[in-house]
Amino acid sequence: MSDFIGLSDADNYDNIEESNGNEYVIDDSLPLIEKIKKYVKSELVLHRLYVIREFSDLIRIQFEQANEILITFIEEAVTDNEPVIRQALVEQIPSISECYIQFGGEDGYQKVLKNLLPIVAQLTTDRNPQVRMSAVESLQDMARIIKHQDIEVHLIPFIKSLVNDSTDEEHRVQAANLCHNLSPILGEELTKSIILPFIVKLSNDLSFRVRKSIALNLGGICQTIGVKDTTELLLPIFVQLSKDEMWAVRKGCAEVLIFISQNVSPIERYSKLIPVFEEFVGDDSSRWVNNTAFQNLGPFIATFEGSQITPKLLNLYTNMINPSTIRFPDSDLVTHCAFNFPAVLYTVGSSRWPELKETYLTLVKDTNWKVRRTLSHSIHEIAKILGPAETKASLVQCFNLFLQDLDEVRVGVVRHFSGFLASLEPAQRESYILIIHSFVNDPSKWRFRKLISKQIGEMCDLFNLKTNLTQLTPILITLLNDSVAKVRSYAASSVGHLILKILNSEVNYSGNSSTSNGTNTDVNNSNNNNSNNNSNNGTNTAEAELTLEEINQLKNSTIESIQCLGTDISFSNRQVFTKICGYLVDQLDPIYFEQTFLPTLLKLVHDPVPNVRLVTAEILCKIHSNQHFANNQDVASAIQVLQNDQDNDVLYFSKLNNNVNNSNVLNNNDNDNNDNNGNNDNNKNNSNENIEDKNNSFNNNDTEVSTTE
Repeated sequence: MSDFIGLSDADNYDNIEESNGNEYVIDDSLPLIEKIKKYVKSELVLHRLYVIREFSDLIRIQFEQANEILITFIEEAVTDNEPVIRQALVEQIPSISECYIQFGGEDGYQKVLKNLLPIVAQLTTDRNPQVRMSAVESLQDMARIIKHQDIEVHLIPFIKSLVNDSTDEEHRVQAANLCHNLSPILGEELTKSIILPFIVKLSNDLSFRVRKSIALNLGGICQTIGVKDTTELLLPIFVQLSKDEMWAVRKGCAEVLIFISQNVSPIERYSKLIPVFEEFVGDDSSRWVNNTAFQNLGPFIATFEGSQITPKLLNLYTNMINPSTIRFPDSDLVTHCAFNFPAVLYTVGSSRWPELKETYLTLVKDTNWKVRRTLSHSIHEIAKILGPAETKASLVQCFNLFLQDLDEVRVGVVRHFSGFLASLEPAQRESYILIIHSFVNDPSKWRFRKLISKQIGEMCDLFNLKTNLTQLTPILITLLNDSVAKVRSYAASSVGHLILKILNSEVNYSGNSSTSNGTNTDVNNSNNNNSNNNSNNGTNTAEAELTLEEINQLKNSTIESIQCLGTDISFSNRQVFTKICGYLVDQLDPIYFEQTFLPTLLKLVHDPVPNVRLVTAEILCKIHSNQHFANNQDVASAIQVLQNDQDNDVLYFSKLNNNVNNSNVLNNNDNDNNDNNGNNDNNKNNSNENIEDKNNSFNNNDTEVSTTE
């Protein structure tokens, strides 16, 4: 066997140095079938590998000419001495088989059954482990494309022969793997009638490698046969293997404990599996069994009803962070404990928070930043479970610590800022406005600004009208003017939430329907429900603190600030305005949108920068697909102007089908290079407009935030 792919055993370095390399070149001028004929028996592994990977292309393109000779090529390649050749071959056979079935009719299907399926089956017992692994996956693919009745005739006998092969334990190991891989394809009935007897036999095999393979593969089989049969038929096998004399078999059981637990009855889960787990972590002599069981303790607890979790089991979980209570301490267990904490708390419920609180507070102060990072990404979920009162008592201090932590940790709480605020009492949320300001105004952390811009719309629903007008509006306007295109784009999607908040508030003054004030009825109802569910946002309090005249001035100023983006000197702001309109047309009442924002948008069809006109074309096509605007002459005329544009890209987007998908319209051009494109557009239009090169904002910033970004 050669040490290097591409060199035969006879090759040596002296020959390579004397060669000019021409002998390694494949003649691509040859027709595909001729090229394969020439190189399929080449002495060079690289040649053989190259043409074998073209087998599927050959049969797909030249079926009539190749369907007979290709079988010959495959039968010869299966005996190749190089494992890489056999692996490449077996990976190709499922797609080759599909072509035989598609183009060859019944004759092609018979070739698959009689020629190709046996080859794949043969390679599942290959001497090379990589070949065996690929063959098992390919056999699974083959089982999906052949008729169900033919699986029993052509495939099951092969698996049975492996199960009964007493000469080579590797064959029985592969039989166990095949039972697992094929059971979802065979279905519940065939798995019970055919596969389960194989499982029973192999679970009592003399070779621990076979028993280990059965243990590892029980999970997939139990998911196929369901709860009743898993409880009655597979659970006894699992319990038996969990007491095996070989630690590797017991470790396999610890690895699939979660899948077994998910697929047995609640009574058996409580009465049989808890004792198995306690044996793994309490009395088992193997470090590997012990640690594997502890690593799966959180997910194991999550499979129970909260009332079934015994104090002892919960105590085992909380002790994962205490090395003195564990027989085989492992620092990774602390990370697993932190990662699974939300699932455990959700399962046992907030009433048992006192049993978990001390563990959580200890994890928050762990010296390993990866542990703290895990908690920072999930603290909003903990808050949601505990509710406002307990969140204030137990979690606010933790949240504040994360805000002062490393960027790798801080990114978690910034990413879910609005989610955590939603679990606080309304009055306490106000204290975090200044922190939001600090993120928005930090020029060195554009990724944090992006995360805030994603959530600013949700935050609008969490605060009263005064806070929205005096605090969140300036934040949103700042983000809409950000130097990074992604930040501006996400901020654009939040404008509708702010406008809805403003328009909905008018109900408190006039008592009129919110729809008459410019909101889309469905969106309005959804946002009102969110607001009511999250908190009483205190709009009446805002009325007491601000006069009606002051509130109206702030409202008008906010709307005007958004409108002014469409006429701003900076092309990027005008481009942001068009994207805002793309969202607003779905969120606001069409008449209000038409009166307030459409006139400014229509003027942008004459913008001197092609990138602005390009996005305008996309948005107008989307607006024209809205039923309200389908017959709007101004929109139709604007699109017609763009369809006569001198720029090819603008022409393309102006001729898009009117049923443009919203996500395509708004996101296709949301890339961080748009600003640079604007500079090119400036040159293209010989415009005197002052357009800054925004790309400098990315310099040195990419490394300043956690890679979890």
